[in-house]
Amino acid sequence: MSEAIADAGPILHLHEIGYLQTLGIFDTLFVPDLVANEIRAYGLEPTHLGIANLTVTIEYLADDRWKPFVTSKRPVIHPADAQILALAQLRNFSVPVLTDDLDLRRQLERQGATVVGSVGVLVRAYSKGLLRRIELDNAVDALFNQSTLHASRAFVAYVRALLDDLV
Repeated sequence: MSEAIADAGPILHLHEIGYLQTLGIFDTLFVPDLVANEIRAYGLEPTHLGIANLTVTIEYLADDRWKPFVTSKRPVIHPADAQILALAQLRNFSVPVLTDDLDLRRQLERQGATVVGSVGVLVRAYSKGLLRRIELDNAVDALFNQSTLHASRAFVAYVRALLDDLV
C-alpha cells in the first residue's frame, strides 16, 4: 500500500491545472486537520477529491504534538506546516511527504524524510504510466504558468532540463 502525508500545496496546485487525478499514484493520503482546513478554504473537500482508489484520512493531532515545531524565526514554520512535521515524525519520517513549501521541505529532508512536490507527483504519475509524455510536459507547463505555485526561474530551468533527460 502506497501512502503519503499531504500538505495543501500539491493538492491545490494540481487541482488548479486539472491534474488532481495524478495523486492516484498513492493509495492513501494523510492530511493533518489544519491542512484540511486550508484545502476547504479553496472549495475542495479533502476526503472527497474524486480520485479513484484514493483514500484521504484527516489526522487530528494534539497541540503538544505540533506546537513545539511552530516558529516565527527563519525558517518560519506555521501551524499547518508544524502538523506536517509532527505527522511525519509520528511515522518515523518513513512516509513520503507532499509539499511545495521550500522551508518545510528543508526541515523534513534534514530529518531524512522523502519529500515530493507537485512536479515530483507529475513525474511519478508519468513513470507509472498514468500520464503520457505530452501530458507530463503540458502539466508541468501549466504548473509553472497557470497555477499559484511560486517557482524561481532557476528551478523552472532545472525542471525543464530534468524533463529533457527523462525517457
